[in-house]
Amino acid sequence: MNRIQFYKIISVILLYVGGSEFIPAELLRPNIGGEEKEILIINSKRRLYYTVEKKGLTYTVFGPRRLELISRLPVKNKRKKSHSFTYTIILDESDSIAVQHKYFPDKRIRSVQHPNHYVTYSGNYFVNLPAGKHSVRVIPAKDQKIPVLIRVIGKEFSSDSDTKINLVPTAHQSAQHLITGSREIEYYELNSRIPLQVTANGPGLLKITSRLEFETWMGSEEVYRLKVTKGKKVIGTYYFTSERSTDATIKELPDRVPAKWRTCEIEVPKGQQTYNISLLEKDRTALLRFTEYK
Repeated sequence: MNRIQFYKIISVILLYVGGSEFIPAELLRPNIGGEEKEILIINSKRRLYYTVEKKGLTYTVFGPRRLELISRLPVKNKRKKSHSFTYTIILDESDSIAVQHKYFPDKRIRSVQHPNHYVTYSGNYFVNLPAGKHSVRVIPAKDQKIPVLIRVIGKEFSSDSDTKINLVPTAHQSAQHLITGSREIEYYELNSRIPLQVTANGPGLLKITSRLEFETWMGSEEVYRLKVTKGKKVIGTYYFTSERSTDATIKELPDRVPAKWRTCEIEVPKGQQTYNISLLEKDRTALLRFTEYK
């Protein structure tokens, strides 16, 4: 979702660091926003959450650091009904990641400010940032009526070796070659009729980089959704908004303009894992590439 999605990271390439040595976690406080807070009692301990209001929350983070974004949705009753909630992460004002969760209310947790209300179980999302200074913004989704509660935990890490592996889908059409500057990069075409399937060997982090193909009938900005599943389990649905790239072309499709890239990331557990990626919009096509970090 988006430099999107785990962090298109042109230079915020999201890395999963294997064998890293972590120091104790630290609660990060936003330097912009965060006026609205909620204190939750969890296992007899007070936990501070920030409300993701319209203007959002902005954090300044120095890497390398691994962020854990813990989010919950306030609900008015404890009925056994799952609730969906979403928010967007914007990294270095370049890469955006749409995060979506769906959880039941957790009847054990109470809010100090609203003792008669409940919150859902937590949705946890991880972002690994390389060395340097980074801006991390958390903003509400346009269709999110109830503000999400969030706390961001940071852990520093060091790594002696990082392995980056470019993965090829197990079944695909011929690769498309995207030209940007002096580089030629292979992408694989995805539409609503034919999903892509990729296999990764965990533990690691799978980054999916996507670019929408802009056709002549499209506007200046378009949305698209990627759904990632493993067997019958839905890993996540990622919502992206993107615009035409001004410095990239598709070698095999000169009549189409690639969008600016968006990314999402998936934590890959130990062992061989196979993921299916589908495009939910029936009237458009996207280009994808897959990178695993170990």
